Amino acid sequence: MNIKPILVTLTFLATTALAQIESVTSPAPTDATFESPGRVETKKFISADLMKGSLHSVGPQAENDGLDNTYFLYTGDNSWEVTTGIALRTRIREIYAIAKLRELSKTDEFKKAMANSAKQKVDGVVSLVKDPIGTVERLPKGASRFFGRIGESFKGGKTEGEGNVLQSISGVTKAKVALAVKYGVSPYSYNQELQRQLTDNAQAMAGGGLLVTGALAVVGGPAGSVITGLNVNENLQQTLVNSTPDDLRIINRKKLFAMGVTREDADEFLMHPWYSPWQKTITVDALANIGVNPVAFLGQASKAVTEEDGVFFQRLAQVLARYHANAAQLRAIKVEKGSVCAIDAKGTLVVPLSCDYAIWSEHSAGRVEELMAVGKSHSDVKGLAIWVDGKVSDRATQEAKARGVSLVAGVLDK
Repeated sequence: MNIKPILVTLTFLATTALAQIESVTSPAPTDATFESPGRVETKKFISADLMKGSLHSVGPQAENDGLDNTYFLYTGDNSWEVTTGIALRTRIREIYAIAKLRELSKTDEFKKAMANSAKQKVDGVVSLVKDPIGTVERLPKGASRFFGRIGESFKGGKTEGEGNVLQSISGVTKAKVALAVKYGVSPYSYNQELQRQLTDNAQAMAGGGLLVTGALAVVGGPAGSVITGLNVNENLQQTLVNSTPDDLRIINRKKLFAMGVTREDADEFLMHPWYSPWQKTITVDALANIGVNPVAFLGQASKAVTEEDGVFFQRLAQVLARYHANAAQLRAIKVEKGSVCAIDAKGTLVVPLSCDYAIWSEHSAGRVEELMAVGKSHSDVKGLAIWVDGKVSDRATQEAKARGVSLVAGVLDK
């Protein structure tokens, strides 16, 4: 049976298309005027070794909607539509991690460890389920009401996979993070089957003495490790791996306070159910590296309504931080026409964008014209720069250049 979970077909810029991509008055579109969304070759966006593995394959063509690609992922008799390359890599990693964790849970060592941890029933843990990816819940069902450690824990805002107070005290939470990193996945994934497997094996490790040997990211393979795909430095990697969710919340709150963010604004973001503890930490770290008041950014980020929105805003913060470090220092973050942007020290309006493949569609053209109009209406704006973490079509690149727009693609890969 085909299972096709409803994944957003655009990152947040496109999920709020009417608010953020209102077209300006323009000529009626023709084939010669704009590029059209449609089929694209997967191999242009996904590495060859990611296309096929022992447990999965990816269709040779993807559907591009003007900004993001929807890929077709196959495993066994099941198929999924997965929007964005980031989500595709995540799902593939999870397929292999679940398979490895299931193997681990069938060993005699696991059963002995579970007995040692006083868990009475093992059958339900080791039984196979037909869905190798697992159900990805689309709505936060009580995640924000979970309890963690005393102090931070009573403030709410927990996300999937953070665990409860017993797991924190018994060491299950730390064991779960270590196990997830070992198998190349996020310990805070919304994949319910992955969460079950991680939690059960972590309980066996923490409470029963189960030893999991081998190098980190043993799943590895085509999708690689979740840590290496985060685009963060080694120090931040260590913080993510070695800190509990509550530890990370404390770190993040201190950084936000240092940037002049009020407790109310900080909590609106830090308690948001669609950002994992890692995503919040990476986002706050990027904003702290920029060092300007991030309230405008946080206000937009807090409008996220899906897992994909959370990834989108995390990437926007990273794109802005990369611009700040490599191009010119940013002196303010603001929102123009519903989109996060910034002003650099030279007066350039900087617009970050996270997408798979941006083409010169009618909406894209209208959006560029709107942003150029913003520059013309503000005397302190001297130019427009659009920094993109994905790919941009040759046509879009040419059109931007013709309008005097500085367009840079693949900025987080550089």
